[in-house]
Amino acid sequence: MRGVAFNGRAGEGACPYMSIAEDSMRLAVRYFAVAIFLVGLPAWGGVRPRYGGMLRVAIAESLASLDPAEPDPVKSGDAVARAWVTPLLFDTLVRVDAEGRGHPRLAVAWQADRSYKRWQFWLRPRVKFWDGAPLAAEAVVASLSGRAEWKARADGEFVVIESEASRPGLLAELALARNAVMRRGPALVGTGPFLIKSFVAGKSLELAANDGSWGGRPFVDGVQIEFGKSLRDQIVAFQLGKVDLIEVGAEQIGKVESEGRKAQVSFPVELVAVVGGAANVREALSLAVDRKSIQSVLLRGGSEAAGGVLPEWMSGTGVLFPVQVDLEKGRQTLKAGQARAPAPTRAWTLSCDAGDGLARLLADRVALNAREVGLSVQVVSSGTADLHLERIPLGSADPGVALGEVGRAVGAKVAVGLSAPGEIYLAEKKLMDEGAVVPLFHLPLASLVGERVRGFSEDKLGGWGLEEDWVEGP
Repeated sequence: MRGVAFNGRAGEGACPYMSIAEDSMRLAVRYFAVAIFLVGLPAWGGVRPRYGGMLRVAIAESLASLDPAEPDPVKSGDAVARAWVTPLLFDTLVRVDAEGRGHPRLAVAWQADRSYKRWQFWLRPRVKFWDGAPLAAEAVVASLSGRAEWKARADGEFVVIESEASRPGLLAELALARNAVMRRGPALVGTGPFLIKSFVAGKSLELAANDGSWGGRPFVDGVQIEFGKSLRDQIVAFQLGKVDLIEVGAEQIGKVESEGRKAQVSFPVELVAVVGGAANVREALSLAVDRKSIQSVLLRGGSEAAGGVLPEWMSGTGVLFPVQVDLEKGRQTLKAGQARAPAPTRAWTLSCDAGDGLARLLADRVALNAREVGLSVQVVSSGTADLHLERIPLGSADPGVALGEVGRAVGAKVAVGLSAPGEIYLAEKKLMDEGAVVPLFHLPLASLVGERVRGFSEDKLGGWGLEEDWVEGP
């Protein structure tokens, strides 16, 4: 058997119980912080953690359902909101960090066989759902069943996941929001640090601290989240002191920091791409778009130009996907395609999210650049279009799993079990071809917290650990 420990990837001979000591250390640090507060000693630079208060949050996306598996979180355009909200309510078996290392959540240890087709997970003891029911292997299996990718079953106190294909990246798959563990019924019931107090689909969500959370009670009494707030509205509410935590658009990071505020910024974890169109049109468009100029002027440096689906920090193969403008080659490519399949000259339509101001700016610039190679592109906000400008969260630090998430978003199949750099590179090229994807930029996720908030730190994948935050004042 191959053991996968808390602080590493799959490795020969690793002890399956190494994760418990590491996890206990994290909890010990948290309780030590509380102890410092109780005895009145200074902590975190003289600011002592305290219990109580409400944390107020505003985000642009909306959630119609809190079940991360329904509807499809990638295709419904709410994937970022789900990635933020789901961990507050529901736990996954494991968490995977930006370096691809697995960390315990509901599972404290795990093992895979040599083929990576059979995995076994040791569940954390004494975990309870919000209603007091103990977490058992059968409940985990019920939550993870119904997947085409694998079969889950209970083996005594263990959870076993088996698949026909080798899945060395299974930990990263299980860490995705849609694979969170919950009980489904008249109401969703989870094990997370917060429980649902009220939910108005598409508008608001109020959470209350889970006193019985296995990781310890959150410091704040609750979290209030407003959905569907534009970035501009978020900034105004933030300046008026009405919210404590907001998003910052990639194009706003430089401006925010120039005003003396410190934004929390992740690695580039969101792909901006044009999807659709014939192969020659896509190639001509890719050669026409001046990514570096757009990055500098419109995005103000808060992004990376993308020639491939995956960002350089994840794949290491970004140099193999050029982003240079070549107008002459673009014109030749377009003419060659038209010679092979003559068609009347027409204007191509390019759609984007009508409520996304940045997407509209980028679409307009893509249409302007396209004219330089002889492509007439008209930007539309709705209806059927030839091309689509999409923002696709990569979802994982594992390159194979991230490619799979993009594939799901564009309707293209990506092989599982990818791990070697050569495999990733070939799969990336295939996805761009079969999924009709023209990568343009990789954007980070960024957040801004108010003066009342203490302890906030956005992780490198853009996640929020709000259970570790506390607020000063009412």
